Amino acid sequence: MKRVLITGVAGLLGSRLADWIIETYPHIEVIGIDNLSGGYKENINPKVKFWQMDLITDPLENIFEAYGIDYVFHFAAYAAEGLSPFVRTFNYDSNLKATARIVNLCINYHVKRLVFTSSLAVYGKGDGEIFHEELIPNPIDPYGVAKYACEMDIQIAGEQHGLDWCIIRPHNVYG
Repeated sequence: MKRVLITGVAGLLGSRLADWIIETYPHIEVIGIDNLSGGYKENINPKVKFWQMDLITDPLENIFEAYGIDYVFHFAAYAAEGLSPFVRTFNYDSNLKATARIVNLCINYHVKRLVFTSSLAVYGKGDGEIFHEELIPNPIDPYGVAKYACEMDIQIAGEQHGLDWCIIRPHNVYG
């Protein structure tokens, strides 16, 4: 049986992905982590094996050891683009430090693929252009810096350790 771990499973993106996997691929086991700081337990599909944990302080190794995770969808983050200059340490802990832990665990437990949810904030203002993947990242606040640093770290983990990865940058998500 394949096992998928979704961080931020109580949020909009994480909970909807969990629902879709469960409905579309019932043979895949979904494990979810969320500290419930921004998501809601009611959003979590009852078939998800849910762990209320913090990505920075809690022993995440237990989940990787117990389940033998195949794929990780890392959706957990603190999205505070405008607020991030005033909560720098919290921003970097919640985004960069948490992602670094997930990357290390993916490497150490031989995860087949890491899917990371970044942000268009990595592009900064965009100079009035339509955002597209060929734009050169130029973040203008600590949130964009953290997300871009996560992207760079994941790419380096791929080069140095063979971690298979994918980065998505959703925009204007609503539910």
